Amino acid sequence: MAEVSPDFHWDWAYLQYIQAQLQRVTDGDIRKLMIFCPPRHGKSAMSTVRYPAYRMEQNLNMRVMLGCYDQSLANLFSRQTRRIAQDRGLRGGEIRAQDEWETIGGGSFRAVGVGGGITGRGADLIVIDDPIRSREEANSERWRDKIWDWYTNDIYTRLEPGGAIILIQTRWHEDDLAGRILASPDGPNWTVIQLPAEAEQDDPLGREEGAALCPERFD
Repeated sequence: MAEVSPDFHWDWAYLQYIQAQLQRVTDGDIRKLMIFCPPRHGKSAMSTVRYPAYRMEQNLNMRVMLGCYDQSLANLFSRQTRRIAQDRGLRGGEIRAQDEWETIGGGSFRAVGVGGGITGRGADLIVIDDPIRSREEANSERWRDKIWDWYTNDIYTRLEPGGAIILIQTRWHEDDLAGRILASPDGPNWTVIQLPAEAEQDDPLGREEGAALCPERFD
């Protein structure tokens, strides 16, 4: 994965851990993955921007769909992935918008905000990145219901058989999208990565309790 974007912090321990789990998605060992990580720790840069570019280079027919809390954020991530694809010689096709573009092998990338229409489109890889913007929105039951309706009736229905879905978010509320999924009958099918800013007992990275997740930046 590092080859698509060499100038990234691939040597940071927690990003190596996330990368290993993403590789399991690539290998087909994981079909549904949740990544919980605090803000400003590179989870989107790796999982939302670089990972789709890596998958699209591995399979030029790959159809990727990205969902975020609004269209502007989805477009931002789409442009960043598109830039990598351009640098790697993957761009092609007739559709070249910031929210939808194609690769030379017939693959595609589609970016949508919560509530955005995606009728008739399927995806081999779905990435949902921070469907809730803030704690204030997370505390709104109406907004949580809206996101749940969008997830269950819209974006999730676009996942093709054998495809994979990744949910990346900061946990703001126990009844957020991740919480509802995990409480649903589909919950046991998900693999969960939880990396708090300060290590807790039985930390997956082997950190001592209280140790910073990213000492390179926040210690």
